[in-house]
Amino acid sequence: MEIARDVAYVAGMVARSHGFEYVVFGTLDVLTDNDPNPLGKISRSPFITAQIISYMIEGFVSAGVVPILNATGTVNPDVVRSLLTRKMSCPTLVEDKEKAKTLRKMGFDVVFVTGKGELLGKLPTLNVKPPIDLSDLERIRRKALEGAIVLLNRSVKKISVNDPFSVTGVLVFSDEEWILKLAEQVLRGERPSTGRAP
Repeated sequence: MEIARDVAYVAGMVARSHGFEYVVFGTLDVLTDNDPNPLGKISRSPFITAQIISYMIEGFVSAGVVPILNATGTVNPDVVRSLLTRKMSCPTLVEDKEKAKTLRKMGFDVVFVTGKGELLGKLPTLNVKPPIDLSDLERIRRKALEGAIVLLNRSVKKISVNDPFSVTGVLVFSDEEWILKLAEQVLRGERPSTGRAP
């Protein structure tokens, strides 16, 4: 899970290399059965979702960009509670002032940005920014993909790509040849599975 910090750090560096100071990321929702946007969610678990969000906030800040959490759409109250328990928050994107009010009632009292660009508070700025360094981009990307190879059931020799609802074989999140070869090794029992089921 800690790879999320490195992924956010590299993503933050890429954003800065394009002149961005802020980056909108994540979700306050969890994956559910038959979810119409399964790849837009982090996990079925609100606690894992909150932990990944926490790591990503740390990574973005370390890269010198201000993270803005995407709270549009459905909000899972357990994700919010888990973030509050971790004392982790950042500016948050919402559809409107009503959504901001709802989140504040849940104890999530942060700076909000509405879909219309209204600021409800003052966005922070980061004064100390490391030099932009994209040298680790490919290494981190590959490490994240390799760490997300999920063995679901070895009895069916099947590799599913980007299908978190798959229940048999191996699940991967790229159709690149090198990751498919690693997935085949997991299916044959030659390599351990490193990912968690969504």
